[in-house]
Amino acid sequence: MPQAWLEMADGRMLWLDKGACTLGRATGNTHVLDLPGISRSHAMLQPGPTGGYLLADLKSTNGTYLNGLRLEQVVPLRDGDKIELGDVALTYRCQQAPDQAGADGGATSVQIHSGKVWLLMLDIIGFTGHVQRVGAEAASADFKKWLGLVRPVLIRSGATINAYLGDALFAYWRVDKHPPAKITTALRELQALQTASPRPFRILLHHGPVRISGGLQGESLTGPDVIYLFRIEKSTKPLGSTCVLSEPAAVSLELTQKARDLGRHPVKDYEGTHGFYGFEG
Repeated sequence: MPQAWLEMADGRMLWLDKGACTLGRATGNTHVLDLPGISRSHAMLQPGPTGGYLLADLKSTNGTYLNGLRLEQVVPLRDGDKIELGDVALTYRCQQAPDQAGADGGATSVQIHSGKVWLLMLDIIGFTGHVQRVGAEAASADFKKWLGLVRPVLIRSGATINAYLGDALFAYWRVDKHPPAKITTALRELQALQTASPRPFRILLHHGPVRISGGLQGESLTGPDVIYLFRIEKSTKPLGSTCVLSEPAAVSLELTQKARDLGRHPVKDYEGTHGFYGFEG
């Protein structure tokens, strides 16, 4: 099963591991939530027959809500689903395949922004081979430690984490809401974690226009520049840098003179050659 967890509004992460997981005030629950509006045994999440998790209400007093609707039966969860237990808001997150990211913004999705953003990918190096060497359980523990390191940096910087893609994380900052200095600071903080991380990881940053749509499962990003970020993840691996900025990203942050020029290189499905920079803080 893909790794899955619940994110609380205060930043805490409740991991879902190995079978059914219960939420409630009583101490016997997998995750104890001694908070207003929570019943002693409030809700349960359990693995579904086709992967992922199912959510059920345990006859709680105040009910369990999924994306604003009170739960009347067991339902499958999708990445980004909003869960409410009493006064407690949770977001269900799980690792996805790369082709699932942003594929479903919900049937009622509407465009909420069109403009430039900084697009970020954090990619664990050699994770598939690591799973084969140490086994899924040990590799999952490393993923948890890695996410516990990098996620707080992104939350503090105001980044929106859009998707968890197997061994990678995809996030963004809107240009109209965040100054370049904040993104540069976040890059430096992430670089400082590269030596402390249980697994080595790469940082990739691009800058360009996107369309952002909002739906029941959160925000989805579309546009050629989103695809471009995924393409350069592969094409820049031979360049030997663990923090790669596309030329538009380096220009937008005024780092072309401070970063190492990695030259111009082809990118699959995009014409011509493209400039890249290695940022070393």
